[in-house]
Amino acid sequence: MNANTRRFITGTDREREFLSLTLAGDVATKASATRRSFHRRLRSNLKDLLRRTGYDEAWVDDSRDRIDIHGVDAKALAPLSRVFGVQAVRRVRSLPWQDIDDIVTAGTRLYADTVAGRRFAVRPRRVGQRRQIPLRLGAVAEALGDRLVAAGGRVDLDHPEVAVHIEVRASDVLFFDVAVPGPGGLPVGVEGRALALISGGFDSAVAAWQMLRRGVELDFLLFNLAGWPQERATRDVLHALEQRWLHGGRPHLYIVDFRPLVAEMRSHVRGRYWQVLLKRLMMRAADEVARTSGAQALVTGEAIGQVSSQTLTNLAAITARTETPILRPLVGHNKQEIVELARQIGTADASAGVEEFCALEGGPPATRASAADLDRGEERLGLERVRELARHHRVVPRDAFGDALADSPEIDHVPDHAAVVDLRTEAEYRQWSWPAAIHLEFDKALEFAGRLPRDRAYLCYCEVGLKSAYLAEMMRRLGHEAYSFRGGVGPLQRHARQHDANARQHA
Repeated sequence: MNANTRRFITGTDREREFLSLTLAGDVATKASATRRSFHRRLRSNLKDLLRRTGYDEAWVDDSRDRIDIHGVDAKALAPLSRVFGVQAVRRVRSLPWQDIDDIVTAGTRLYADTVAGRRFAVRPRRVGQRRQIPLRLGAVAEALGDRLVAAGGRVDLDHPEVAVHIEVRASDVLFFDVAVPGPGGLPVGVEGRALALISGGFDSAVAAWQMLRRGVELDFLLFNLAGWPQERATRDVLHALEQRWLHGGRPHLYIVDFRPLVAEMRSHVRGRYWQVLLKRLMMRAADEVARTSGAQALVTGEAIGQVSSQTLTNLAAITARTETPILRPLVGHNKQEIVELARQIGTADASAGVEEFCALEGGPPATRASAADLDRGEERLGLERVRELARHHRVVPRDAFGDALADSPEIDHVPDHAAVVDLRTEAEYRQWSWPAAIHLEFDKALEFAGRLPRDRAYLCYCEVGLKSAYLAEMMRRLGHEAYSFRGGVGPLQRHARQHDANARQHA
């Protein structure tokens, strides 16, 4: 080592830290041109994440097999480990060195506590020309290994619990912490754009995540059947997904209000076909929105046999007239697997609060509908109505996914001046009801809502608060002062106990 090199190395006398990203094999093994393209998109996604998490001064150092992030602290480990295309994230300490003793001393200080009582292996490598780094890597491993054994570790080169990675460069030596695993996969955006049908439940959120991991940039489509509470619940799930995983790109949520179709379907189509035909019409509308959004495919959370509408026969009938290709990443999963994935990706808590809503309870649904059966149903309703609803969609940008929704009909108290309406079944009403509550089952309430007097307020409640909110929204549009008790009968019962309300117990 000559004097000039020696002065360069010793000129830095302090420890520096940064974070290092190991790239997924899906990225690292591609041909040169493809790899460069993937790296460009990954850098863009990383910069988007850094801006959104407050690291405006951070910078990205890109190399063939990894990307280093400077100007960040350890708090950035977690968000960086949720960027698709990243296999692992490590904290790295950079120190100046002059001889092997500097490396061993620093390595002992950094790793002694970590390896105590555990199996370890020292993995040094040289980066740069041998003449600039005049030391033997085997000697580094042996000397540091001896020190770490003295600190309570046990050498295991084949199956270590802790791998002590060291990178010796001419200017400094890098010590790598234990890796925080990333999701792997491909950078979001390298495989085009799709439109994910989202309901707020476990399945659709996990399906969207699976496609994001394969590099597909997404927009989202909600078919609103339950009004404010369904939109709020779905946006809560999307907000959880967006905060953790939607780095890069500009996803939008498209909302198509399908409630006008509900009453028409009840009047014109046999009940056993309601569920399957509704999904056919959703796919028709999704085709329209896909053309608007530039989506190359539709993504659904369907799994074979999970519900009656997802039999192989029904799926074929539902999508027989769909022009846009359909991707079903969960088609072979069972429900337990899907829920576990939702827990891992962080959407489970939000999805657990989403109750199934459907105003189309037409008895046992058809499990073997044919395309011709659904064609006849479409003829009775008319497809222009579906296209019109699709064209009049609302658009919510990514930054507004978590915003509060205005004009909610939900409240958590019982106004003194309100007539209380119980929308549940007769049996449920007889088991428990709010004092002086009027019993009006949901179907009848939909029919009579427009005829109710407008000189008083109404508070509706149901099993979980979805149907009551739907009805309250509809009554508001008709000029009534109407509310829904938030969360349904369970929270209302707790409210009754807290306020000593003599809820009616029927014989």
